[in-house]
Amino acid sequence: MMKDIYIILLSVLIGAVGQIAFKYGATHIPDTGTFLEKVIAAWPITAGLALYGVSTLLWIYALRTVELSYAYPLISLGYVLVFLASYFLFHETIGPLRVGGLILILSGIVLVAKS
Repeated sequence: MMKDIYIILLSVLIGAVGQIAFKYGATHIPDTGTFLEKVIAAWPITAGLALYGVSTLLWIYALRTVELSYAYPLISLGYVLVFLASYFLFHETIGPLRVGGLILILSGIVLVAKS
């Protein structure tokens, strides 16, 4: 079972990196230029889609043996990772309500992990 938990965590990490790639790609697509130039500039979005595909395959693999009611809440770790990345990589403003929400998410993850 521990191996499958690691696979779930890897799936969540790869999915979060995919989200970060989407954000990066979305903010770097030029407003002008040819279609080809826009497609080339959108490579992070394509990379994000590929990462999502890998994440999904890992998720399906782990679900063979892990109960869905246990595994699914662990996806919330992706929220935590994206939250941190949005602050450190994209310099987004993080207010106290968001921090409170993050603490609630982390509390829920701990409760599920201990069950």
